[in-house]
Amino acid sequence: MSGPGRHFAFFNIPATGHLVPTLGVVEELVRRGHRVTYAATEAYADLIASTGATVLPYTSSIDPQTIVPAGAEDWLARVLLGNVREGAATAPVFEEYFRGDLPDLLAYDISVQFLGGVLARKWNRPGVKFYSVSPTNRSIPREAVGAAYDRIEAELRDFASAHGVADVSFDELVDDPRALNLVSVPRAFQYQQETFEEDRFAFVGPCLREGDLAGGWEPPASGRPVVLISLGTSFNAQPEFFRMCVEAFAGLPWHTVLVTGPGVDRAALGPLPEHVEVHAWLPLQAVLAHTRVFVCHGGWGTVMQSLYAGTPMVVVPQVGETDQLAHQISELNLGRVVSRDSVTAAVLRDAVAGVDGDRAVRASVARMREQVRGAGGAGRAADVMLGHLRRHERGGAVVA
Repeated sequence: MSGPGRHFAFFNIPATGHLVPTLGVVEELVRRGHRVTYAATEAYADLIASTGATVLPYTSSIDPQTIVPAGAEDWLARVLLGNVREGAATAPVFEEYFRGDLPDLLAYDISVQFLGGVLARKWNRPGVKFYSVSPTNRSIPREAVGAAYDRIEAELRDFASAHGVADVSFDELVDDPRALNLVSVPRAFQYQQETFEEDRFAFVGPCLREGDLAGGWEPPASGRPVVLISLGTSFNAQPEFFRMCVEAFAGLPWHTVLVTGPGVDRAALGPLPEHVEVHAWLPLQAVLAHTRVFVCHGGWGTVMQSLYAGTPMVVVPQVGETDQLAHQISELNLGRVVSRDSVTAAVLRDAVAGVDGDRAVRASVARMREQVRGAGGAGRAADVMLGHLRRHERGGAVVA
């Protein structure tokens, strides 16, 4: 099939931090006249529909808030096993939906890479793997996964065999030579960036939507410097952390903005000083534009939004997958990292004050801001996806 109006299918998990980085790309493809079908659970259907995509309803077996608890040492095994089982459970639903109307290209988040890799091969369609977390350009060693490795490999083999692609392996789908890899950070931010081939990995930076850059929050009339605090939506159910933050900045000349995410009872935070405001949700870019320091969990999308705004960070990592990102923040001097096991009100207060007063940090953040904004975002992502589709139809190699 050729022509200007192509059909793209998007697959993901029901997690804000994974879905949101793709929405700008979807919006851009729709704006260019293409058709996008995006699989979405009921909780995210309206958000997906707001891009102009057609929503493919389905039920997910993954609950991001329980599959990887904060501090879990076996987080990688949990994610990979959930990835395989989600693919096995949802592939029949998607096959039935697309019967007679196969998409021209499959775009899928790293968290559903086994589903995407299997269906791309079964349907003979090009695949684009979205990295909203740290990308990999090699397979995952057995020792990193632990005791669950054999079970994961066996269940993946059963899933792939059921769909007629029995010859595909765990290693091949993790470091998929057929897929184009879209990474939502600039190449300058990537750890060991020189090892990622330019013909397979496109570092496009954050793919923000026009609405992400709109207003919606105004700084206080008091003129106090703003400290923004968020743990995202997967690790946010920690009222004790937010209470500690209130304690940390009580009596200090900071205007404190807490974005707790869903499910946190405001009453559980105790009495709040007048310079503290609490929201379940806010448009982060609108607040970051006026923020001196951002205290966050170190999610990839969150960090990129902070760097897009030029705001230095204090990161409190919640799970092992953010360790590499925290390493980059330290290595590139973009803020400070505080261990979740050692954070206290005093430690947090000192870290924020230290970052705020560090001219070298601010200079590093300003340089990275230019890299983030120059990476191309949603427009470049759409360009390389369309190029990947054209090369597949000509029988060419992956070139980003």
